[in-house]
Parts: sequence; structure tokens; C-alpha cells
Amino acid sequence: MDEKDQYKTIAATLLLVILIIVLLSPPEVLLQRGMIVDTTSSYTSSEKEWVKTRMALGSNEIIEELPMDIDIWKGYGIEIKQNLIDTLNPDMIMERVYYSPNVSRPVWLLIIRAHNTSVFHDPKVCYRGAGWSVVNEEQCEITLNGSVWATDTSYKGNEDVTISVNELLIEKDGRERLIKYFYLKELLFASSPGSITIVRAEMSVDDLDNTSQWINDFYSEMLPYLFMPVIGGGDSLGVVIYKEYGIVGALLEVIIIIVVLGYIGYLIKKKPVD
Repeated sequence: MDEKDQYKTIAATLLLVILIIVLLSPPEVLLQRGMIVDTTSSYTSSEKEWVKTRMALGSNEIIEELPMDIDIWKGYGIEIKQNLIDTLNPDMIMERVYYSPNVSRPVWLLIIRAHNTSVFHDPKVCYRGAGWSVVNEEQCEITLNGSVWATDTSYKGNEDVTISVNELLIEKDGRERLIKYFYLKELLFASSPGSITIVRAEMSVDDLDNTSQWINDFYSEMLPYLFMPVIGGGDSLGVVIYKEYGIVGALLEVIIIIVVLGYIGYLIKKKPVD
């Protein structure tokens, strides 16, 4: 194989890899803001939910567009300590406290986004380091208020959506706090591949059931301002083409792949010109 054919082979192989990646990726992931909601920061769990953000999460200025007044909740900004910023080196960090006249205690909201995945080690480590004991940990489901998306023309659904989040009950000196958190993970072809955002809501506890419900209610109204679900469960582009065009679409995909493979095989077997 001469040098020119070697370059052609490399180019064709790269084309094949890109083609396969595109066919295996959900269409929304190919958009600038495609990502998933997940309960883990590292691997992709079975609780993942494909979503599309409604605002870019990469800057403090844009995240500040998250409303202060959300349903019955009124928020106030919290100044982030410089030593925390220096330690985490986040792309974006925001902390707020939200009050409601119907709720006896506030919800503390923290959102952090970073490329450095070490920022997102298990939150239990942080709390234990601060002297808190983990009383219980589990996962729970939260139903988001889908009416918030009604004015967004890009959303084709017409119902509420449920996501899974982590729930952590901690105790220190007779005081208990309840934390519910999850991760937004940007994937292939996203605007900033590899970036992770953690969203955490926390309340002090006197009645556990009431506290859990209050956080759920807050998330239900607040999270739809951050993202909306991807209708269809994140089917890959190849599956979408098959569902739309049937066997003809599937055959077209196979033919394209075979043609590229055949061309690569031809270049490999091609005898060099003397």
C-alpha cells in the first residue's frame, strides 16, 4: 500500500467510526445541549434520563437566570467563599436559599459544574469529614411539573416526567439534615464533553416525611427551568431512522456501512504500483 492509499485508509476508517458513533447516539446528544440526568457521577446507571438543558450551564452569569421566584418559593443568593472556589475550581457554582410561607424551613440549593470529576466525589465523604453521620441513603423518584414546559415550542410532550435522585439523611449532635442530589452529565458531541453538574437541595429535619415532600415539591417546580426531558427515551439515531422508515431505513444504514467497509478492504488488499 503506497502512502496515498494509507491516508485514504485512515480517512475511511475515521469516517466509519464517526458514522457508527452517530448512528448509536440519540439525536438529542448530537445537539449542543444534550445530556443525561443520573444518580452517579462516573458510570451511566439504569436510572438515567435523557434531557435537554434550557440554559447553558457553563457560566455563573447564565445560571443566575434561574428564577428567584418559583411558584411559592422565593430565593436569595448566597455569596460563595473564595476558598471553596479555589479548592473546587469550578466552571460554575451557585448557591441559593429558597423560602416559602407554607414551609417552616428553607431549602438550600447548590449547583456546581466542572470538568474536574474529582469535584464530584461521593458527598458522604464531605459530610463525614465535617462530623456528620450517615443515617440512611437511598434513591427516590421526583415528579417534575410538566406545565412549565408548555410555553417551550421545542417540547412535544404533554405530561409530567419522573426522575431518580439520591436521598441522604445525615445526623450530627442530635440534628438531622436531608439531602437530595443528582448529576447532569454532558456526553458525546455536547458543548463541553466530559463536564458534570451536580444539583443538590438540602433541608434541616424535624419531621422526615414532611421534609422529604417539601424538597420534592421544590424540585418539581424548580428543575423544569433547568432542563426538559427528551421524548422517546433517548433512542439512538439508527433506531429512530428504523422507526421512521422501517426496513428501508435499516437497509440504507447497513449499505452505507458495508460500502465504507468494502472501500477500506479494497485499499488494504490493493497491490502497490511498481
